[in-house]
Order: sequence, then C-alpha cells, then structure tokens
Amino acid sequence: MTKKREAKKVFIVTGIPGVGKTSVIEAMLKKAEKVISEPIEMVNYGTVMLEVAKGENLVNSRDELRILPPQVQRRIQRIAGEKISKMAEDRIVIVDTHTLIITPDGYLVGLPEWVVTALEPHSIILVEADPNEIARRRSKDDTRERDKEFLNGIKEHQDLCRVAGIVCATLTGSIVKVIENRDGEVEQAAMNLLKMFEE
Repeated sequence: MTKKREAKKVFIVTGIPGVGKTSVIEAMLKKAEKVISEPIEMVNYGTVMLEVAKGENLVNSRDELRILPPQVQRRIQRIAGEKISKMAEDRIVIVDTHTLIITPDGYLVGLPEWVVTALEPHSIILVEADPNEIARRRSKDDTRERDKEFLNGIKEHQDLCRVAGIVCATLTGSIVKVIENRDGEVEQAAMNLLKMFEE
C-alpha cells in the first residue's frame, strides 16, 4: 500500500483593499529565498476565481467578480478552493485573499466554511493598517476601480475581518496572527510575516 504524501502548510494572508498585503507578501518572499529551503508559491485567490469565471464567460475583469449574484460567487469560490488545495500537496502555499468582500448586497465571506476547511490552513494572517493610511493608499491607486469608503467604513471592514479570521480558525484549528503594515514599513511587516514560516 502506497503511503499518501503529507501535504505542505497553507498560509492564508488577508487584508482589506488598500492595506498592502500583496506588497508585504512579495517583500517576504524575497527574504524567504535565503532562509526557507522548501518550495513556496503565492496564489491570489481572486485571480484563481477570475480564471474560473472567465472560463465560464461570466466576467471580463476582476472588479466584475464582486457584482456577480452571491450564489454564483459562492460556486466560483468553491471551485477555486479545490484548485488551490491541490497545489498545496507538494509545496508551501501562501494564499493572498480577502476575508470579507463588499458587494451591493453586503459583506460576502471570502473564506466560507467549505473553502477554509478544504485549504486547512496552518495560519490565518491578517495584514492591517490605520484607516487613514488605507484611505490615502486607495486614493493614489488608479489601477483598480475601488468604492470610496468613509473611515468608519474602513474600520468596520477591518474589524469584521478579525472576527471572520477567528471564526475560520475555530473551524480549522488554525493560528491567527495580526501584522501591522504601517506607511513606509513594508520591510518590517515582511519580516514579521517571515517569522511565521520559521516557527
């Protein structure tokens, strides 16, 4: 009987739009090359969802994903989760995603039960920043169509993401970590993220 290969660790890194989570992950990956011997791959959950949705001719751009009917978004989430789960069979996978997505109907859970249990993450890492800093970053980013959100809305979104992260950890037994990404301190945030892989 062939022994099943043990899966590598999955790390979910989340944060609301404008917090700079992708920049923190990319900076961490450069540092990881020198200290982590195992193969590591960063996967953007939204990109995988976009590939699925484009394959079904449902959308043309990523920003159109969040205005799809909730039941369609949930189905696409499920398919994307299954694809990412398979990737983690022979490498460490860092999943770059959102915990909660703002839709016209309200908050859509980016990591519903069927996704987070399929991924079985070792850790759920929340990248956060001061709401004023997030608002400034969003105002400078002309590459994405972002909704203008008042500071109290940004704070609410970030606070609810913490709650969602704890719920996901309750379902999976994962570790939850909060990393601050202050203006001009991406390298420090990256170092704090790297420590998660060295423990």
